Amino acid sequence: MPVPNGLTWSMRKIWHQRELLLQVGDGSQFVVAGKFKIHKAYKQLHQSGVQVPRKRLICNSKASPKSTFVVWLAVQNRLATKDRLIKWNVSVVSTCELCKQYDEDLNHLFFSCKFSSEVWQLVLNDMEIHRSGLQWHEEVDLAVKKSRSSKKTDTTYAMAFIETVYGIWLQRNSQIFSSKVDPPKVVANRILFCVACRQ
Repeated sequence: MPVPNGLTWSMRKIWHQRELLLQVGDGSQFVVAGKFKIHKAYKQLHQSGVQVPRKRLICNSKASPKSTFVVWLAVQNRLATKDRLIKWNVSVVSTCELCKQYDEDLNHLFFSCKFSSEVWQLVLNDMEIHRSGLQWHEEVDLAVKKSRSSKKTDTTYAMAFIETVYGIWLQRNSQIFSSKVDPPKVVANRILFCVACRQ
């Protein structure tokens, strides 16, 4: 049945939902022991939801919103690293600003670069985790795994990971825009301070 003329926009929206409601039927599948269950209706109406595997790392973190946003961009490979800028035809030198040795891309910047690797190692050592840094995707997977846990050490690890990525990104930008970068120890201490303050 077509939408009648003269309806307000809100009534037109409601009218368009008729098809959805016809699929649902009389709603008896949402009633348990005589009570309507909203979660059952929600599941029925949103069956085709896409599962986001790294949702917990981003959504459940106690890290600062700015750092969480930067990690969200990084996880989706949407940070404006030099390799991406070159793909957009921006005229930049592809060399990493922090180590001045290799081309900058996400994998290099986190944590193959000498500077970022040293910062991450200092953060890990402070948390009494004695291992060398992994490749970007491995570090992300480990942080996601730890973010699913309710243990304090695991949630602290996930938060430290997020704050470290943000801290390195800030140093990279500081080097590009003001030719100033702090020593790795100073950056690591700043990250650990942020983590301690947000627990």
